[in-house]
Amino acid sequence: MTVEVNENTLHNTEPAGIKNAISNCVDTTTSEPSKVKENQNKKKKGKGKRTPPSPEEIARIREERATQRKAKEEALLTQGSITNCPPELQFIRRPLLELHKGEPQSGFNFSLMTYNCLAQALIRRKLFPDSGDALKWFRRSKVLLYEFMHYKADVICLQEVDHIQYQSFWKEEFGKLGYESQFHRKASKNHGVAIVWKRELFTLTDKMLIDYDKEASGNIPPRTTTNNAGLILALKFSDKVLKQFPNTTKSGILIGTTHLFWHPFGTYERTRQCYVVLNKVKEFLHRVNVLQNNNDGQKDHWIPFFCGDFNSQPFDTPYLSMTSKPVKYAGRAKTVIECSTSYKFSKLREGESGADEEEGGNIEKFGKDQPQTPVPAAFDATPEQSGLVKKMEELHNSLDMRAISLYATGYNRVHPENAGLDNARGEPEISNWAHTWNGLLDYLFYIDSWDFSDREHAETLEDFETNHSIKIRGLLRMPPKSEMEKFGHGQPHTGEYASDHLSMVCNIELLL
Repeated sequence: MTVEVNENTLHNTEPAGIKNAISNCVDTTTSEPSKVKENQNKKKKGKGKRTPPSPEEIARIREERATQRKAKEEALLTQGSITNCPPELQFIRRPLLELHKGEPQSGFNFSLMTYNCLAQALIRRKLFPDSGDALKWFRRSKVLLYEFMHYKADVICLQEVDHIQYQSFWKEEFGKLGYESQFHRKASKNHGVAIVWKRELFTLTDKMLIDYDKEASGNIPPRTTTNNAGLILALKFSDKVLKQFPNTTKSGILIGTTHLFWHPFGTYERTRQCYVVLNKVKEFLHRVNVLQNNNDGQKDHWIPFFCGDFNSQPFDTPYLSMTSKPVKYAGRAKTVIECSTSYKFSKLREGESGADEEEGGNIEKFGKDQPQTPVPAAFDATPEQSGLVKKMEELHNSLDMRAISLYATGYNRVHPENAGLDNARGEPEISNWAHTWNGLLDYLFYIDSWDFSDREHAETLEDFETNHSIKIRGLLRMPPKSEMEKFGHGQPHTGEYASDHLSMVCNIELLL
């Protein structure tokens, strides 16, 4: 079932001719016959002229109309399909590809989404030459909201969330839909990350903020100021959930999100930031166990996930350092990270209020002493550069934590035509489709301890589910490049997607 509306219904604009409309309204609050007759007599004496409405009357009518518009819009949203809204507010609705069809469910089911929704502050027309009016916030915000309503994820990890829009739009809109949320950013940036969750399922009990520029990483310092941030929350199961599983020893989930360093020559720094991600999850797991589980020594009270935009593909060292244990850099991955160590970042980046190239254009200039491409066919590293890369490899192999990609684990079962097309991990081909670049940058990870055994290859679905008491019940379909190429342009685009990234969703059953 759908509700048909027109553009004026959805857009928060004043209808044309409001003064005439207001003047024709009858004040239904007056029911006395004498006053009605008196008003009619005044109308006759005034030869059709009417008394102008008072400011209070205008405000009342406007408020009523705004309420009616909002009610129609919310009625439309609750239908889910949104098939009758104007073309400029449509988006491509992808199916959730199911696993374990027909199998009974005995655990706690929830859906987890990650989505880089494109900060409005970062939009430059030259970067999105084909996007047209799809870039306008008053439209794009509604399309994004409709997308969240359509997929109805229980926990949502967001990146590139504008601080202004979070405070003035998202916080309230998510609240109306039954969500709570937390937002975090570096003060030097006008966008950050957010985590959103259904209040009927979870309660926030602790949080940890990540400032990558200040986080320790063994004896490897940050290569440059990035102003990147991360956020981890402890979401305790609500009383409603615990009543369904009265004998469980599980307390809830830990959920983190981040947006890692974007720079094309930032592979080395991104790889360091991935170490920070795993190390902070380990630290947070210990903290919540001490503070909320009486420090009983058990490490499985909380089930940890970490999602976000890692600005790394499955064949590069940031991703491999988290998922392939023990990691050994070789081939293309080694070439790219060694090349990145030769890049000299501008001193303008340094400092708490350092320049942010995402918003102000590229500070660094190519020159005779700078590499000309971040992905060279070959790179002749100096002993110093080789030593830096070796130290990074050793750093990751010293940490007893690892990440397991939920899509890498199960996507080949539901969409084999788009699993492992350009990578050896079974990941889908793309999650980002911009005007000048495309590839897979976004991931949903389960975080696990590592016993230093051989975990170089992606786990099978059976091993993952058996070893962690988790079932992957569904994965949102991701289009391959061959489908996206048919559009002939980048995203966002009217009637297609509201961001240059595509949302990713996993349905998870926790066997409590």
